[in-house]
Amino acid sequence: MEATDVEATRGTALVIAPIPRYEPDPVSVTGMTPRPATVAPSRPHAPDGPRPGRAIADRVDPSARAFAVSALTMLLEIIDRRRPVAQLASVAAPHIVDQVSVWSARPQPASAAPPRARPPAATLMRVHLQWSGPDAAEVSATYSRGVRVKAMAARVQRVPVRVRPGVPGGPRTTELRWMLVNVTTA
Repeated sequence: MEATDVEATRGTALVIAPIPRYEPDPVSVTGMTPRPATVAPSRPHAPDGPRPGRAIADRVDPSARAFAVSALTMLLEIIDRRRPVAQLASVAAPHIVDQVSVWSARPQPASAAPPRARPPAATLMRVHLQWSGPDAAEVSATYSRGVRVKAMAARVQRVPVRVRPGVPGGPRTTELRWMLVNVTTA
């Protein structure tokens, strides 16, 4: 474009043209022409009874979510040193208790700040469970520490636990309890 062409176009209006199609027209592989979409006729609502084909989430124990919330809250309190590590043994697998106890045994960094200037406590915000079976669920959660939001993942599973007898000298029993078997924090 020369200088004379630029001067000539300054006084003209700008013309906007549609852009060409990016995707080609759909081609039928089967040779049949596609039909327009139609709305299926409505059927009466089926009762909400248990059926063999129902999703796993409909057949699992709803107490797993309550357990996950309380166990993750307890874990965050232990990480913040607001609760002793020994309390984690009732809700978590032994290898998790060992990892948290080693981590919490580290000395806290010495700071010149007064005790009130500790980092803010972690607060559990949201918890979501994805069932992987009737006795196991994958947990994803978010927690906040001050203005930062962090993620946490875990797995809860119903495992057999030996229970002390109710009567002294009575037989020990085994029952299934929810247990935190895997945890990852960010």
